[in-house]
Amino acid sequence: MRKYFLLTGLLVASTMVFAQAEFDLLKYSLTDINGSARYVAMSGAFGALGGDMSAVSMNPAGLAVYRSSEMVLTPLLGTTSTKSVFDRTSTDSKENILISNFGYVGSFRTYDESPISNFNFGISYNRIKDFNRNVSIEGRGRSTSLLNRICTDYNDYGASNLLDYAWNAYMVEGNDVDGYDPILGSGEKVDNSMYLMESGGVGEWAFSLAANAGHTFYFGMSLGIQDINYRLKSSYVEESYGTLSTLPFSFELQNVLSTEGTGVNLKLGAIYRPVPQLRLGFAYHTSTYYAMTDVYNAKMYFQGIDNPDTGQPFPEGTYYQANEQDGSMDYQMKTPNRMIYSVAYQFGKKGFISLDWDVVDYKAMVLKNANGRPDAEINGYINEDFRAASNVRLGGEYRLTDNVSLRAGAAWYQSPVKSTLEENNTYVVTAGTTPQYGVEKDTYYLSGGVGYRSGAFFLDAALQHQMHLEHFYNFYDETLNANDSKYAELNTNKTNLLVSFGLKF
Repeated sequence: MRKYFLLTGLLVASTMVFAQAEFDLLKYSLTDINGSARYVAMSGAFGALGGDMSAVSMNPAGLAVYRSSEMVLTPLLGTTSTKSVFDRTSTDSKENILISNFGYVGSFRTYDESPISNFNFGISYNRIKDFNRNVSIEGRGRSTSLLNRICTDYNDYGASNLLDYAWNAYMVEGNDVDGYDPILGSGEKVDNSMYLMESGGVGEWAFSLAANAGHTFYFGMSLGIQDINYRLKSSYVEESYGTLSTLPFSFELQNVLSTEGTGVNLKLGAIYRPVPQLRLGFAYHTSTYYAMTDVYNAKMYFQGIDNPDTGQPFPEGTYYQANEQDGSMDYQMKTPNRMIYSVAYQFGKKGFISLDWDVVDYKAMVLKNANGRPDAEINGYINEDFRAASNVRLGGEYRLTDNVSLRAGAAWYQSPVKSTLEENNTYVVTAGTTPQYGVEKDTYYLSGGVGYRSGAFFLDAALQHQMHLEHFYNFYDETLNANDSKYAELNTNKTNLLVSFGLKF
């Protein structure tokens, strides 16, 4: 088993390190299918098509397809439901109203003899990731406690960010070999529960330029400015059963995390029409380079414990706060680059079908400190645990009349995590005092929509359903106890209704 990530400043509240870890970087590197209603209705399969505000952020060459200027605004109404299957099944949900997309495209024709038919520029905003959800997980009769994890980290590997909390809450005690043991009795069982509230998202401003060469070759580039806004509130509660030698007790670990970041990237793209019906597209997205800031707060409460100073139990029915730590941390991160291959076929004036294939190498993620020095240990774990993954999107549009079109799409986003991580029970580094992490599995999308055009005005509507599976761990458990499931199966389902209002001029 590989060496643990050792954190400095143990037992020093004012200097607790809260650097992000591998699964936190992954969370900020993943994307959803959001944007304009037309784009979402076709599950984002627009890489070879263009002519859509959100498609410009995928392949900037699609901006050159515009032959007139355009403005568009897309609000979104979404519901996120989560179902966790652990020792018990729990469900929760959250609703939100967001702006999914808005922007402006300016199109300018050149003189008749020019090899360039038109030159376009665009400014657009797209929400590319949504973090909003509530999660509830319940465990019963568990053989392993978070206290075991805390003591093992310190005894075997020299450090634990949570030992200070557990010690001040009387949850651990010193042993004869200068280490610590949990106060649990031999074979004592515990119930645990985790509740998380996540909010925020990732948005991107795209400043794009593109040109159209004879309506055969389209090329463009885009400067992307991304912003991350993530909020987490988590509560982990553990209650012991008690044994002949120990009384039942409980503790609660609360964490609050606010993460903000600003990043920049560059996108290059091309679309080629060898024949009028066929379009081939390619786009390359560089990594996004982020400057990040975490602001955090952590507390631990306990009850049902004897006060070792007086030998008397603390009064029942009251949670006592062990300690509280807060602070902030600056760092840098780099997301993976992306290559997008696309093909589309047009059936005269009746419609078209389109296919996109993305290749994203998540091993290329990088974590650095505030001064730009790479974190060799975390970056090594990223290379061990992640892989290059594929995203496949398929969509089509059928024109019922000159004014009304129907659209549908489906997509599959492959898990970026190597299967060996769970098969080998590989240790996973988590950030600061947040012991939980989720192992991303595949994500699926189904979508449909309708569009209406009348003169310069257009109105599009889309309904999207996203299905995502995740293996959620309250904490890493290195034991191989076959009687306990180590993770909760977490199903997150999002249903989004989008409406785009647009004007061509």
